[in-house]
Amino acid sequence: MPSRAVGRPPVRETTEALRRAAEVIMEDEGFSRLTVEGLVKAAGTTRPTFYRRYASTAHVAFDVIAHRFGDGNPVDTGRLDGDLLQLQREEVEMFSTALVRKNLPGLLEVVRTDPAVRGMFQSHFILPRRANVGDVIAAGAARGEVPPASPDTVEVVCDLLLGPILARALLPIGQPVDDSLAVETTRVAFAYLRGRC
Repeated sequence: MPSRAVGRPPVRETTEALRRAAEVIMEDEGFSRLTVEGLVKAAGTTRPTFYRRYASTAHVAFDVIAHRFGDGNPVDTGRLDGDLLQLQREEVEMFSTALVRKNLPGLLEVVRTDPAVRGMFQSHFILPRRANVGDVIAAGAARGEVPPASPDTVEVVCDLLLGPILARALLPIGQPVDDSLAVETTRVAFAYLRGRC
């Protein structure tokens, strides 16, 4: 009979167990209820093991979100308006989940106060998504759909797309984060790009 392996489980298994435990707490209760003690108990591990993988609960929370949603997928529908709409639909889908809705306010506060978390959030979450928008605009300009866009113009388009989603996700204005928002914000961003001289 083969003997069972003894000792610590592989690093990947432990990391995944911590990530799964964090995801359950984040979806059920929100970021404010995420504690190291609760995570190590749920994952069947120890505090030193947690800190070998994550500097804080904010780091594991961002790992959960990045693992679930990635850094944004490149798209190519062959048309700029179609590309922008596909990217925006992915953002709307993400921001309408309980995982993001319940945790975004707390996570943004950590981003504001913790430079390490802010850097991680920017490099692994924000910048790749903005780069995807820049890529589809550049492709649209190469096809002659819109004039070439400066980096500042790309940033404005990113803000036009993300701003309304954030407003509805964070403010109690009673409006849904849904497909109609994706369609309308994409229309506005595309009109802005087409209307520049």
